[in-house]
Amino acid sequence: MTVQRIVSRGIDDAASAVQRSDAPLWLVLMAKLGYASRGIVYLVIGALALFRAAGWGGDTANTRAALRHVLGATGGTALLWVLTAGLGGYALWRLCQSLLDADDKGDGPRALAARAGLFISACTHGGLGVYAGYLATHAFASDSGQDGPSVRSLSAMVLGWPGGSWLVAGAGVCVVIVGTTHFVRSFGIRFADPLVLSRRTLTLLAPICKFGLVARGLALVFIGALAIHAGLTQQPDEAGGLREVLQGIAAQPFGAWLLGAMGSGLMAFGLYSLIESAFREIDGPGDG
Repeated sequence: MTVQRIVSRGIDDAASAVQRSDAPLWLVLMAKLGYASRGIVYLVIGALALFRAAGWGGDTANTRAALRHVLGATGGTALLWVLTAGLGGYALWRLCQSLLDADDKGDGPRALAARAGLFISACTHGGLGVYAGYLATHAFASDSGQDGPSVRSLSAMVLGWPGGSWLVAGAGVCVVIVGTTHFVRSFGIRFADPLVLSRRTLTLLAPICKFGLVARGLALVFIGALAIHAGLTQQPDEAGGLREVLQGIAAQPFGAWLLGAMGSGLMAFGLYSLIESAFREIDGPGDG
């Protein structure tokens, strides 16, 4: 298949994905912009980790640090405004998936746990969108390099609430479940269920999608395990996000190789998110 035919088939598949989506057009467009925005963020995170592993500079960045790197790029402020809208749209779509069961997951225990994870995703990406907007409006402010609330500071706050240890540990369990579903979706072609792709295009893209799902699934399992440990021990310093996970990987024997593999995987997940943006069918609540 020539490159021209691949591109032509891809355009046809992307158009079919929009046509087959049952959600209102505005929600379809917001969700797709959201997947693309998530993809850009993970491409930056993965590239920074890969550069550090190769000794080319780089950093073990979280999502907020990735947005600050976007700000420093040419046209970064304009891109941040796009990411602000996209991450807000992604949070809205996650709310539809979690609260209104747009993906028709059901009401079983595992489904409810997965939907709880989607609700956490809605909150985190909504907060990330707010942070992107803050950076865009304070592009030249002296405090634009601040990360904002960290996973550890949020864990410390929640641990101070009645039953806070169980809330932190429960959130960790939900994150582990979401990470595990990433692994499960990488088996066979289950990841392609919501995608509108021709068989040949799917064959070309499948390795990228699988690698990305495994890498992010592994990162989420680590993040969730840290939260569970922090909740059960009531030690917020034991919690951590993506940056702490990447730092922990880099500190292991053969850490540079492991960090490079994880960075490549997170970049693959960014590409997978862009693939979802183009080819995912978006079903509205109740359309199962």
